[in-house]
Amino acid sequence: MSELQPKSNDIKIWRYYLPNTERKGWGIFIIDEKGYFSAVTDYGNYAFMWSSFGSDDFREFVIEISNNPGYVLGKVAKKEYDGEQTCKDIKELIIELRRDGSFAKEEARREWDLLKDNEWLETDVNFTRFYDETEIDDVCEFYRKSYGLDEMEFAKELLPRLAEEIKKQLQSEVK
Repeated sequence: MSELQPKSNDIKIWRYYLPNTERKGWGIFIIDEKGYFSAVTDYGNYAFMWSSFGSDDFREFVIEISNNPGYVLGKVAKKEYDGEQTCKDIKELIIELRRDGSFAKEEARREWDLLKDNEWLETDVNFTRFYDETEIDDVCEFYRKSYGLDEMEFAKELLPRLAEEIKKQLQSEVK
């Protein structure tokens, strides 16, 4: 071990276990005072190291960010292609182009059929095929990404529960 690395017993580490309750998932969380965060859950596994968190106690920072799922997911998860939203937005565009006269009936029908032929853009491969054949300008701007259901449930269900456990722990330390 290098002299620059602190010994493991020099860093405070906290472990939290959240059991499965009312079908809201379980999780094991490990955080340390230096900004390390990891979670093994039934919604997936996540980890990140905050080098700066603006608080004397990393646990307080975790409480604060638990109310901001978008921020947390931006650090621990990866957005993936969202075919459903992509297709929905392109359908709305086709309807709008038809309404405002930018597309004739035949052009709109061609684009709609192209969506259908490419399985309503379920995968990014379908989107690529659609992109190669469409007459819609700048259709690449409609390529949507989002977090999956597991990531959203992790943020919505487990992070607030983790924050409550940390609050209890901090309150017991004050007494």
